[in-house]
Amino acid sequence: MVEHTRVEISDLFRLQVVKRPIFSPQMNWIVFEQTRPDVDKDENITHLYAYHRSTHTIKQWTQLGRSNSRAVFAPDESKLYFLSDRNGSTQVWCMPLNGGESYRMTRFLRGISDIQLDAQGEWMYGLVDVPEGGEIEIWPEELKDTEVKDWILEQQKSWSAHSKRFRRLYYKADGRGILSPVFRQLVRIHLQSSTVEVMTEGSYDVSSYALSLKNNAVYLASNRRSDAEISLWRDLYELSLSERKLTLLSQEWDVHSLSVSPDETALAVLAHGKEYGNATFERLYRFDLKTRQWTSLMQNWQEATGNHNMSDLRAGVSLPPPLWSEDGRWVYLLVTRQAMTELVRVDAQTGELQRMVGGRRDLYGFDVKAGRAVYVYTDVKTPCYLAECQLGQGLPAWPVRQETDSMDEGETNSFPSDEQQVYYPNAWATSMNWVDVQPFWYSAADGWRLQGFVMLPHHSDKMVDGKVPVILEVHGGPQAAYSYSFFHEFQYLVSQGYALVFVNPRGSVGYGQKFADAVQGDYGGQDMQDILAGLEMALRQHDVLDDKRIAITGGSYGGFMTNWMIAHDHRFFAAVSQRSISNFVSFYGVSDIGPFFTESELKGDVTDNVETLWRQSPLAYAAQVRTPLLLIHSELDMRCPIEQAEQFYTILKRLGREVELLRIPEANHDLSRSGKPSLRKERLEAILEFIDRHLPVMAE
Repeated sequence: MVEHTRVEISDLFRLQVVKRPIFSPQMNWIVFEQTRPDVDKDENITHLYAYHRSTHTIKQWTQLGRSNSRAVFAPDESKLYFLSDRNGSTQVWCMPLNGGESYRMTRFLRGISDIQLDAQGEWMYGLVDVPEGGEIEIWPEELKDTEVKDWILEQQKSWSAHSKRFRRLYYKADGRGILSPVFRQLVRIHLQSSTVEVMTEGSYDVSSYALSLKNNAVYLASNRRSDAEISLWRDLYELSLSERKLTLLSQEWDVHSLSVSPDETALAVLAHGKEYGNATFERLYRFDLKTRQWTSLMQNWQEATGNHNMSDLRAGVSLPPPLWSEDGRWVYLLVTRQAMTELVRVDAQTGELQRMVGGRRDLYGFDVKAGRAVYVYTDVKTPCYLAECQLGQGLPAWPVRQETDSMDEGETNSFPSDEQQVYYPNAWATSMNWVDVQPFWYSAADGWRLQGFVMLPHHSDKMVDGKVPVILEVHGGPQAAYSYSFFHEFQYLVSQGYALVFVNPRGSVGYGQKFADAVQGDYGGQDMQDILAGLEMALRQHDVLDDKRIAITGGSYGGFMTNWMIAHDHRFFAAVSQRSISNFVSFYGVSDIGPFFTESELKGDVTDNVETLWRQSPLAYAAQVRTPLLLIHSELDMRCPIEQAEQFYTILKRLGREVELLRIPEANHDLSRSGKPSLRKERLEAILEFIDRHLPVMAE
């Protein structure tokens, strides 16, 4: 047995995460992104790495810049195109694979994103922010690369220093700040001449697109409606490359991502109709380009497409669009069910689903080519792995279940059996005796079946009378989920002698569309009862858990629930509320997603239903709070702005309650996942210190 090694905060900064793997066209290479915290520079660094499939060697392919991503191979594998910020903004760079230095190909002032290469390797496409009513901005050609960064900084300082006038409803975004008056347009770059052509125009954004060489067209999703900021609906368009003509193909579904079939007669589309507002799952459709007819490929599915699982090792999941097999029979994508994210394939004609890669783990990136799949995954005791397999016959689809039916509550083995683990960037972590989760299932008061987890410490110096204190963790979202994913925070807190309990209450993803929708309009209602019922079940199943020493913490929606819970239940000896919501009335007007999120999630607005928002606001019940509370909030958070913590802090202080406020500078809503290493360290230290300080020495 591996000797137990105590988990430290510093271990977080040793963990390296692999993302976005792709096969090269001739299957010689697997290229992927690898992110690591740089403690000395106090930033997170992403570089491109390559695995040679014949020699089984790993090589780092980029060395400069903070972010190198979105690798795209030339068809003949002679070049690799990628995005890099080494000059101060994100540009297209080219790396000759037969030798020679990488060179920059673009000079967009505002950078470029979402690059794709056409099938002939002649044009590179991408999305670029263009000023409203203006032309695309590039920096002066005479500037040397060493001068560009300073020039861009001067432009940004000039923007920040001047007054700003807005006409849009949504004019800021978490992680991006106050938005310039620009729209995201499709551009293309001729790879031989570096000539740039702007392919779309107008006061509209292009959100996603797919190329068709045979049809000489680009298919794209864009919101060009007169009520664009209210409907938030992306319609399907065709852009003729020869005529530069944009044609509306369909307004039936809100289109999120798309890809063209190998014979270029159809699209695989992830879309939905907002039937459940903010909680609506994306569904897989086939769109016939000739008849313009939609075919649902998910008639009987309950699963959510994509990855919705929480982890503090990544800020978000950037998945490819649905990927076609070369023969056009299958479409590959990830789906989330019962705390697992698996790779599945769907018959493009019949909708038959087969599970190809899965088990008790969390897949968060993949590629398929020539009958093989490469993918990245994590599980509770494994920070991340790069693996590949042959795509044979998959497992059948999951059974359809009602909310009150039992789940698949037995052991679930990882599959396929012929999986080849290609690369593990955290070899040092094999010496750690990480704690595993113990899943459990329980029923809510109305009979709905729910899933929870317990993590027990290997040993605890906080044990009293044979029992260990408990921390109840509440996830954000709420349309997200705790899963079989690796969580450094959880491993760290357990190593400090605490047991952890965490559950997926209604509103979580992975248990059906009705389950995810059930929290909307009922914040602090049945969702709170689900969480408490899960806590009670964990206490009954594990005698070692101390029901007299329980703390609570959570972020975002989990921060809301922490605030709400301590105003309605007084069993907790301490609470740490992170990036929280306390007042939905003000949240409506200050959050970067305030109107549409609040109207969907709370079923109310400030124009004629403000009572609904106030009734579901923790601030309305502040006088009932008795639990010592620490509020942790990032000063640059625009998703849940810091005034939410300030309001709760101020009223609790005025009421004479025990409350503290920790303001984190230079951080946004994603502090725990992608913030500066020094600030992530400070956050974890603050959580543990506050809970430790209030931990009763003896059970009451």
